[in-house]
Amino acid sequence: MKRFIRAVLPAFMLAVSVGQIYAFTNFSTEIANAIGSTQKEVQFAFSLGIFFLGMGAAFFGKIVERNIRVSTIVGTSLFLSGLCVTALGVTVKSLALIYLGYGFLVGTGTGIIYISPVKTMMLWFPEHKAIAAALPIISFGLGSTLSTIVYKGFGFGGPASLFSLRFLGFYDYFKVGEGGLAIAHVFYAFAAYYAVPMAVAAFLLKKPKIQVQSFGHGIASLEFKYVQLVKDTFFLRAWLFMFLNISAGLCLIPLAKQMMVEPAVGYSDGLVTAIIAACGLMNGGGRFLFAWWSDRLARRINILLVILAISAGIMTLSFWPPVIGLALLVINACYGAGFSVIPAILADHYGMTNISKIHGAVLSAWGFAGLAGNQASLFVSRHFGGYTAVVAMLVAAYLLNLVNAASLRRSVIR
Repeated sequence: MKRFIRAVLPAFMLAVSVGQIYAFTNFSTEIANAIGSTQKEVQFAFSLGIFFLGMGAAFFGKIVERNIRVSTIVGTSLFLSGLCVTALGVTVKSLALIYLGYGFLVGTGTGIIYISPVKTMMLWFPEHKAIAAALPIISFGLGSTLSTIVYKGFGFGGPASLFSLRFLGFYDYFKVGEGGLAIAHVFYAFAAYYAVPMAVAAFLLKKPKIQVQSFGHGIASLEFKYVQLVKDTFFLRAWLFMFLNISAGLCLIPLAKQMMVEPAVGYSDGLVTAIIAACGLMNGGGRFLFAWWSDRLARRINILLVILAISAGIMTLSFWPPVIGLALLVINACYGAGFSVIPAILADHYGMTNISKIHGAVLSAWGFAGLAGNQASLFVSRHFGGYTAVVAMLVAAYLLNLVNAASLRRSVIR
């Protein structure tokens, strides 16, 4: 029961809250209309958010190692203030404030919160490190779904929303639904809603008194320097694995619907909607399935070869256009799996002493992939033949990463 209260519950509440960042696509059109900007300019705030998520995870790992409660409070403060600054940016029609709020503050806060529960979960459940690390990562994906349900299903301005805002005492201030600034009130309301579970989680989250140190090339806390990682070939290969896997996954996101409605594919509108909805479930399911599988392997590192072989295989089949729907589902599962298995693989190799710092540093690949992935797919699609060119690029990326993962496997501790 103590493990549930001190680790599982707060990890879930934190991850579900900051997972809201992946729901930004729901708001980009309304923001663009409210401030008189293009949707492409507004969507760049999301790319910035993912970049600073990676940077926040990379450079705030030391705070997570030193004091889990302080790191959670810092991350929560940045995240909530970022939502408010985003709302202010919409109100005064400032794209720069939206970039500051959602790009820098929300992104950095999300990165800190993302890594904060991971080591704590692995310490409480040392016998199932991959599943333990995967729980907050799975919950992160769920946060986007819940945010979408609240926004699309109940709607800010609907009865449930108005009642809750009145109950919280914020209704007169937000004036939900008035004029073209309703989307600004949405972000103020999000900040109010998320403040409660995140504050409770910051109070509850706690590392166990007995910290289990796994075997590995542990770097003593007092001696740790990030420059050591730059010279470490295992770290560099792990970083490359994450960068290529995330970039490849993000390549499909902006073109998924476009690919499925092409004449050569010819999916109906209903099938397209169903596949896009199922992609989120596959992402979360893949995170759990591959983490569970990796906990049962004699050498956990082998799971990377499985993930990449499946990804390369399904993308090769996608040269036949009707397969693209199945490919999107499988790639989403493998994309999520990379996030869930990497913390335990790093812990196996380096030990637990500095795992938050090392895990955060690897996640800097997420930030760079967030800028590179979708831009690469749009560029290749536009200049080199559309659908087929994107598929060819992804097959090449997964095969390259398969070779990289094989070299990573050879260097792992036996």
